[in-house]
Amino acid sequence: MSPWPARVATLAASILLAAPALAQSPTMDELWPNDDGRSWSYDQHYESFVDDEIVDNQIRILFDGTTVAPDGIQTQYLRQQLLSGAAPQMRLAGAAGGAMITAGANDPFLRQLWGARPDLRSRILEALADAPCPENAPPGAYSVLLNGEFAWLESADEIAAWRCNLANTRSWRWLVSNLTIGNTFTLQLIPDLASNVILHGTIAAIEPATVPAGTYQGCVRVDYVIDYGTSECTDQNGSPVGTSRSETHGYVRYAPAVGPIQCFEEFIPVVESTGNCPDPWSVGEVIARTTLDLNSQPVPTRQTSWGRVKQLYR
Repeated sequence: MSPWPARVATLAASILLAAPALAQSPTMDELWPNDDGRSWSYDQHYESFVDDEIVDNQIRILFDGTTVAPDGIQTQYLRQQLLSGAAPQMRLAGAAGGAMITAGANDPFLRQLWGARPDLRSRILEALADAPCPENAPPGAYSVLLNGEFAWLESADEIAAWRCNLANTRSWRWLVSNLTIGNTFTLQLIPDLASNVILHGTIAAIEPATVPAGTYQGCVRVDYVIDYGTSECTDQNGSPVGTSRSETHGYVRYAPAVGPIQCFEEFIPVVESTGNCPDPWSVGEVIARTTLDLNSQPVPTRQTSWGRVKQLYR
């Protein structure tokens, strides 16, 4: 046998052996390392096209000990901090003052829900007065799709957040174990307030991404849509005049062995409208945009988290 066919056979064998490794996609577990103390720092850029507000600051999310969600679900505490830049005191337009309302207004999801669903505002205020969740939402945060102050839990099927004031109820879902491109998932949000506020997720792509912290290969991009449900519009006399619906659109990129490195989202207050709703915005008009870009390598686990230190001195 001549040397040439032998070389061809050897090359073919090596290609066959390498093919599975090349085709192998990351697992859900690889996309978000969750050792206690690990933290991620982001450059945050927020634009409001309503009042020309622009905010540039830095935030951090980190795993800070453990917490328990009702009923007895053992989770990790995904904490959020403002590192630098503006920390405006948020408010819910038209809401009365009070500590509970101020705390709730710092939650980006609640602010968008407030704008999207005027019909739910009285119920939102009641829920905040009863038991705000999350209990601590620091000012200066704008991202709905990637933020902290959650009871974070990875299971065999998903990475999700659990409600702190409603038993056996998830408040968010970031990832699922089936990372096949095109796979979709859903989650009903705030079931205690409405039945038609739904999170939709799609495994959209595996692609490289460049952020200030560097370029990462093989990132999984998950596209998200929050459908805030149909809201009934009324005139000044309280009579129904039509319906309107709002959405948040965006994505998060997760880098293997690193975690979430990039987030982009837009709030669209009117994606469709019927009847004579007095909508101040055009259909499809984006009124706010937020981006998060990882600005440094994640800080690895530490020996003792701040949460554990606090527990020692209680």
